[in-house]
Amino acid sequence: MQELEQRAGKIRLLKLPAKTLPHGKNSKGSSRHKLKKDIHMEHISTLENSSSLVSITLKENKLKKDGTYYATVTRNKASFRNILSEIAEENKGIDPFILQYCAILLQKKILKFLEQGKAVNILDLGTMYIAMEVSAKSKTEVPQNGKFKVRFSPTKLTSSSLQNLSIDKIVYNDKSPEIDSVADISTEEENVLSLGAPAKITGANLKLGSEESGIYFAAISSDEKLEDSSTWTRIDDSKVFRNKPAELNFFVPKTLDSSKAYRIVIKTNYISASVTRKEILESVSSAVKIKE
Repeated sequence: MQELEQRAGKIRLLKLPAKTLPHGKNSKGSSRHKLKKDIHMEHISTLENSSSLVSITLKENKLKKDGTYYATVTRNKASFRNILSEIAEENKGIDPFILQYCAILLQKKILKFLEQGKAVNILDLGTMYIAMEVSAKSKTEVPQNGKFKVRFSPTKLTSSSLQNLSIDKIVYNDKSPEIDSVADISTEEENVLSLGAPAKITGANLKLGSEESGIYFAAISSDEKLEDSSTWTRIDDSKVFRNKPAELNFFVPKTLDSSKAYRIVIKTNYISASVTRKEILESVSSAVKIKE
């Protein structure tokens, strides 16, 4: 078993004695079975076709009312399991169960320090610190037990990682659908869906309208662009069993090719139960992997 220890900006590998392994005397046999059971190890998958492209939505500034817009970046989240899986894929010598166990230990220690009121440096990526929301007319009105929240201050290392990002798509309409996440309902794993299984999309302005609206699976070409729309797979309306502004639930088509990566395209013209807009607005998800 190996543990990563960071000193003086360098990472070295340390051998740990067998007694440090949880629930056993060694890393083989029943010990691994117990480790898997105790930390609730789940299937983890890498994010396919990851790129340095981001989508931007321009929204009208309702406060100033001067015709100006502000930009938001469409969120494409790498989950806890995505991160661990990519590390395991790129470092074949690391046991994925031990990797997840160590990550959980780090998580628990970070939470412990926060509970003690400490600011915590997170792997030199930034500092997680505690702030307080308070509104008082005088110093005597400050509550003893206020409302606390966690904030994050990135380091230069973290900020420099954004230098190579570029904009893939700009949406100018406030009412365009926004996709925050795509996940398997049964496993709750993000960006990995199973053929025929129930899945969900969360976000804003997602509700489907008339017959022109729909959920589409668009295969990604080798240059990471969407294939021609004539090849997209539309989900039959009967397979959509939840149609809400903040969430869509549906069954993944069994006809998809599990060897390909897809992006989900939502098209909608919904305004209200009795009104639809003339134009079709759309949103595109991050890359989604399909498994059998």
